[in-house]
Amino acid sequence: LLEAQKVAPDDKRVQQELRKVKIELRNVEEQQSRAQVVEIRDSLKRARSESSDDAAREEAVVKLLRQLETTRISWETVMETRIGVELKSCQDGYGAEAQRLCAQILGRLKDESKEQRPMR
Repeated sequence: LLEAQKVAPDDKRVQQELRKVKIELRNVEEQQSRAQVVEIRDSLKRARSESSDDAAREEAVVKLLRQLETTRISWETVMETRIGVELKSCQDGYGAEAQRLCAQILGRLKDESKEQRPMR
């Protein structure tokens, strides 16, 4: 399709097909992102509750937060997974690094939410 677009950039059929492919790609990426966020959220819950060693627990939480920090998350995924609730729990009970990561992630999600769902 990209080759066809280069050959005939004004061909409406090519543009329409390319648009369909881009939409499908976005849907697949969103599903993968949602699955990753759910996995991280569940792992955060387990890390907070299972480990009896405070240092090991905090290390596991920080590792998961770093993973979440690099994950692209849509506002829809934030709302469906309720990842913000888990982030707040992590922010309240751990050291400076976990608190910094939580604040940074929550801030990024808030900023992105304004872009994804602009106020009228």
